[in-house]
Amino acid sequence: MKILDATCGYKGMWYQKSHPYVTFMDKRKETFQSLHQHQKKRTYKINPDIVSEWKDAPFPDNYFDMIIFDPPHIIWSKPHIEGTIEKENGHLNAWDWEQTLQKGITKLFEILKPDGIFILKWCEVKISVQKIITMCPYPPLFGTRTGQANKTHWIVFLKYELQ
Repeated sequence: MKILDATCGYKGMWYQKSHPYVTFMDKRKETFQSLHQHQKKRTYKINPDIVSEWKDAPFPDNYFDMIIFDPPHIIWSKPHIEGTIEKENGHLNAWDWEQTLQKGITKLFEILKPDGIFILKWCEVKISVQKIITMCPYPPLFGTRTGQANKTHWIVFLKYELQ
């Protein structure tokens, strides 16, 4: 089985931060300190197996059995100084966020095998989850909401032959 975490960051959701079936990918490789004012300083290490942005994932079509995609959900409309949240999760630009996400989702479904599982995590801060679902070439199978405000969605898709 081949699994891709297309936006692994510091692997915060992973219990096993190293697994032989999982390829961790992120567009950056860096270490930084938290900038939260009311917490102890925390060191984040972003150390992916592959350094690449998800929309340019360097894999052949139909390669992975499962892909986990947790894209940035923060939208910037102008240059901005990154805080810890932005450093942890990244951001999208207001002028091209739709094209960027669409290109990435299309690419990730291309490298997903037929009968593969695609897991999307999306936090509804500015953009509705329904807008993101419409970018996916397959309808969602199921999902759930999490988080304090119930705005984080985990949605599972199955890639199958469309009729």
